[in-house]
Amino acid sequence: MKRGYLLLIFFLFYVLLRGVQAMEIAPGLHKTKLDNGLTVIVEENHRAPVVAVQVWVKAGSVYEKDREAGITHLIEHMIFKGTEKYKPGEIAAIIESFGGTINAFTSYDYTCYYVTGPLEILETALDVLSDAVFHSVFDPTELEREKQVVLEEMRMRRDKPALALAEAVMSKAYVKYPYRRPIIGYEETVKAITRQDILNYMARRYRPPHMAVVIVGDIKAETALSKAAAAFGKAPKKPPEKVKFPEEPPKKEPVLVALQKDVQEGYFHLALPGPSLLEPEAPVVDVMAALLGQGESSRLYRSLRREKGIVHTIYAYTFTPMGPGLFEVAGTASPENLRETLKEALVELFRLKYEMVLPEELSKARTMVAASFVYSRETMQGEARKLGTFEMLTGDPLKAEEYLKAVKSVTAEAVRDVARKYFTPKAVVAGLLARGAGEIISPEELKALVEEAELEASGVSSEEEGWVSPTIKKVLPNGLTVLVTPQKDVPSFSMVLIFPGGLRYETKETNGLFRTLAALWTKGTEEKSADLVAALIESLGGEIEGFSGRNTFGLKATFLSDGLERAFDLFAEIALKPALQEEELAKLKPELLSAIARQEDDPLQLAIREYYRLLFEPHPYGLNILGSREVIERLKATDVRAAYNSFAVPGRAVLAIVGDVDEEKIFSLVERWFGNWQKPGAPPPEEKAPAELLEPRLSTINVDREQVHLILGFRGPHLFSEDRYGMEVLNAILAGQGGRLFKTLRDQEALAYTVTSFLTIGVDVGGIGFYIATEPSKRKQALSGLWREILRVNREGVKDKELKRAKHWLVGRYLTGLQTNSSQAMEQAVNEVLGLGYNYGLRYIQKIQDVTLQDVQTVAKKYLESKAYVLVTVGPLAD
Repeated sequence: MKRGYLLLIFFLFYVLLRGVQAMEIAPGLHKTKLDNGLTVIVEENHRAPVVAVQVWVKAGSVYEKDREAGITHLIEHMIFKGTEKYKPGEIAAIIESFGGTINAFTSYDYTCYYVTGPLEILETALDVLSDAVFHSVFDPTELEREKQVVLEEMRMRRDKPALALAEAVMSKAYVKYPYRRPIIGYEETVKAITRQDILNYMARRYRPPHMAVVIVGDIKAETALSKAAAAFGKAPKKPPEKVKFPEEPPKKEPVLVALQKDVQEGYFHLALPGPSLLEPEAPVVDVMAALLGQGESSRLYRSLRREKGIVHTIYAYTFTPMGPGLFEVAGTASPENLRETLKEALVELFRLKYEMVLPEELSKARTMVAASFVYSRETMQGEARKLGTFEMLTGDPLKAEEYLKAVKSVTAEAVRDVARKYFTPKAVVAGLLARGAGEIISPEELKALVEEAELEASGVSSEEEGWVSPTIKKVLPNGLTVLVTPQKDVPSFSMVLIFPGGLRYETKETNGLFRTLAALWTKGTEEKSADLVAALIESLGGEIEGFSGRNTFGLKATFLSDGLERAFDLFAEIALKPALQEEELAKLKPELLSAIARQEDDPLQLAIREYYRLLFEPHPYGLNILGSREVIERLKATDVRAAYNSFAVPGRAVLAIVGDVDEEKIFSLVERWFGNWQKPGAPPPEEKAPAELLEPRLSTINVDREQVHLILGFRGPHLFSEDRYGMEVLNAILAGQGGRLFKTLRDQEALAYTVTSFLTIGVDVGGIGFYIATEPSKRKQALSGLWREILRVNREGVKDKELKRAKHWLVGRYLTGLQTNSSQAMEQAVNEVLGLGYNYGLRYIQKIQDVTLQDVQTVAKKYLESKAYVLVTVGPLAD
C-alpha cells in the first residue's frame, strides 16, 4: 500500500510538472500549452510593480448564428454577474480591493477578460477569471436585467453619430461574412436570447483549445506559469470546434449609405476591402493608412484639410481581423462639402495605384507605425494585448515582432501593388450622416463620382529603466524649473512644458483663447512652415501637441530616443519661436468650431458642458472647455500672440522630461535653448473666489435622442483642501464596477448602461457629479435612484470593507496610470506648476491611505446634504 501511495504521489507530481513546462520563445517571453489544450503566455516586465492578466477566448461575434447575434457580447456582460463561487458584484469588489481594475471587451474574432493592478493581485486575478469563464451561473433574473443594460448601450451607440455611421457602413461592406453584423447584436435577437442559448454557445466556444491566458508584469515566469496552470488546468479537455466561414463575394458597384439625423456637423465614412492580419499585405496597409491619414503631414489631412479646407477632421485606419479586412477613411465636414469630400478622398486613395510614393514619405509612415509598437510596451496591459491579439489571430505571439520587421521593410512597389489589389472603384462603400443626407448624393451620382475620382487619380481629370527613477530638479537663472527623470528600459522619452493658464484665466470675452493658442502653437515657427514642422515631427516617429486645461496650458511631446537632439531642437524651436500666423489661424478655426458642433451633437458632452456652467458660473470653470464659438470666430492672430507673450514666460514655467535620456546631454540641450530665454510677461489676472451656490440650479435641454442624460451635482473641495482626500474615497465607493451606483442602479435595477459619479477638483473650487443615461420612460425612476443613493450615504454612512476597496482602487489606478513616460512627465509638471511639488504623488498615496470612515462621513454630510444642487437633463422630454 505504501508503494502504491508513493507511485500515486509521483504520478500527480509528474502531471503537475508536465502541465507547466514552458518554452522561452524570446528573452523573458514564455509559452506553454496545458494538457487540456489551453495556452499560457507569460512575459516578465519589470518596468512597474504592476501585472496584467488577460484571458483571451476565440469567441467573437463572427462565430454567432444570425438568430443569436449579440450573444457573445451579452456573455461578456454576464460573465462577472455571479459564478458558483462569487455572487454578482463580488468579483469587481475583490479586484478593486487590491487597487486593480477588471473589465472585458468583445471583438469580431475574440473576447478578452482582463485584470490590471499591483503585482500582488496575480493569484486572485487568475482565480476570479478562471471561475468566471468556466463557472458563471447566468442567473435568469440577472440575464433579463443585463439585457436591458445592453439595450441601453445600443441606444447610446445610436446617439453617437460617427459610431452609428461606422456600424451602418460595416453592414454594407460585407455581404455574406459575419462581420456584417454589429458585435452588440440587434434588439430583437438580444431580447430573444435565453440562458440555454448562452450555455449552448459556451459549450461550443469556451473550450480550453480556444483559450489563451496572457500574463505580463513584474513577476517571475515560473511562478506565473505555475499559478496559471493551477487556475486553468482543471478545465476538462475538449476538441476545438470546426467552423467554416462563407466566402465574401466581390462587389459589383459602389454602395451608398445615407443616414438622416438632426445633427449640426456632417459625418462621412469610406470603406474598401483590405487584407486579413494573416496575409502578407497587412503590414503594407498599416503603412498606407499612416501615409494617407494619420498625422498632420498625411496626404488626406494636407490636401483636404489644409489646402482645400473642405473637411474639419479626417483620418485613415485599417481593420485587419482573422477574416477579410477593410481599409477605412472617416471624418467630419460641413454638410455642403460632403460630396466633394468623398471625391477628393477617393482621389488620394486611388492615386497610390498610379504614383510611386516618395522615399521620405514612406520612411515617415513606416516610422509612425513602428513607433506605435514601441509605445505600446510602456504599459503591461498594452504589451499583453499585443501578445494576445497575435496569439488569437495567428497562433504565435512572436508574429508581432515579425509584423514589425515587415512594417520596416515595406517598399514603394508594395504600396502600389496592394493599392491596385484592393482599391477598386466597384468595391467602394460610402457613408454619409447629416441633415438631409439623402439629398446630398444619389447612388447613381456616387457611381459617377467614383469613376471620376479614378480617372483623376490616373492623371485624367474631368476638367484636367526601473518604474521609478530619481528626478533631478534644476532652476535656471531665468526662473524656468527643469525636471529630468532618466528611465532606460524603453527607447523613448516624453517632454512637457507647462504654464499657469487655461480656462481659469479666461473670461466670457476670451473663452477659447488658450485652446486656440495651444492648437495654433505647433502650426509652424518663424523659420519653418506648418507643413514642414508636421513632416519633421512624424519623420522622427513622434508627436508634439499643444494642450490647454482648466488650470494650465503648454506643449507636450513624445519621441524615440535615437532622435533625441533633433527632437529636442524642434520642440524648443516651436516653444520659443512659434509663427502664430493669421493664415494658419484661419485654417485652424473650422477645426476648433467643428469640435464645438460635435459637442452639440453628443448628448453626454452637452450635459457635461451644462453641468459645469450651472455648478461654477460666474467662476471661469463655468465656461466651455472648448471655448465660445463667437470668441473663436473673432479671434485674430495678434490676440493669440499677445496671450503667448503674456503667459508663456520662463519664470512661471516647468519643463519635465522623462525617459531614455542622458542627464548630461539633456541639460546641455536645455541650457542651449532655454538658458537665455528672457521674457517678463504680464502680471497674471486677478484671481476671484467662486461665488457661493445658494439655491438649486436646473437646466433642461430637449433634444431628439434615444436616451435621457441626467447629471445631479454638488460643490466640492478644492485642490488644496484636506477634504479632497475623503471626497476622493467617497467618490470611489460610489463609482466603478464595484461601486454602489453601478451595483444598485445598473446590476439590480437595470436602469442604465452607464451610471457613475465623477469628481472635479479645481484650484479654487471643486464638484461632484452623479451621472446616469436611460430611456425616457425611466427618467424619473433613474433620478430617484440617484437621490436615494445620496441619501443612503448620508444616513447609513459607508462600511469598512467599502473603505478599503475604495482606497486600494484609488492607489492602484493612480500607479497604473503612471506607467508611460508621457503620463509621468505630465504628472510631475502639473504638480510642480500648481505648487504641490513634482513629487506630490508619494504624499497623495499616503493621504488616501490615511482616510478614515469618519472622514468620508464628514465630507458626505458637508457637501452632499446641501440643498444648493444642480440638475441637468438632456434628451427627448415630454414634460
